[in-house]
Amino acid sequence: MRRHNAGFLCILCGLAVSCVPWTVVPIEEEQTTASAAGDAQAYVDSIWGSRLLPAAREHAVDLATAKARHERGSGSHFFVAGTGRVLSLDESSRSGKLLIDLDPGDGQPDAALLVGPVILGSAVRDAAGFIEFSQFVNQLAYADVANELNRRVLDTVLAPIDLKTLPGKTVRFCGAWSPAGEALSEIVPLVLEVE
Repeated sequence: MRRHNAGFLCILCGLAVSCVPWTVVPIEEEQTTASAAGDAQAYVDSIWGSRLLPAAREHAVDLATAKARHERGSGSHFFVAGTGRVLSLDESSRSGKLLIDLDPGDGQPDAALLVGPVILGSAVRDAAGFIEFSQFVNQLAYADVANELNRRVLDTVLAPIDLKTLPGKTVRFCGAWSPAGEALSEIVPLVLEVE
């Protein structure tokens, strides 16, 4: 009888040890994740002024042209540029938007410039055309670059502007657009100038 109890006890201990209620993360993996965030910032530093902004200015088309190209299957992410009057600042969510009536103007919003304080998505990274998944160690590092680009827009493009003063003013912009079925075309501005 004692032998059976000892065998049962060994099996019970084995089951208890195999059902670990926590996750073990190897030190190397933790360091890789930490360094990926730093690498994203360094990578964006290296391309922001030297490659990204020049590419945006060189390849930007008006929104109507970008939409036509998308419908023909000639791309899914575009740099777009335009001029228009700011109708309103929509701060109803953390993904704030400037509603723009593009020139020549009809009093109706044609596009929304994403102004944060939260900008989601990968429109800037994907419109660039030269930032490819194969350049990064994994999907997380690739996503970190998209997030860092959005942070850079918030910090360098939008932070210097008092957005609350823009309704009624005319702005020029250049930014990234990814068709996503929004009611209004949503653009992440890389350049935003008040006329």
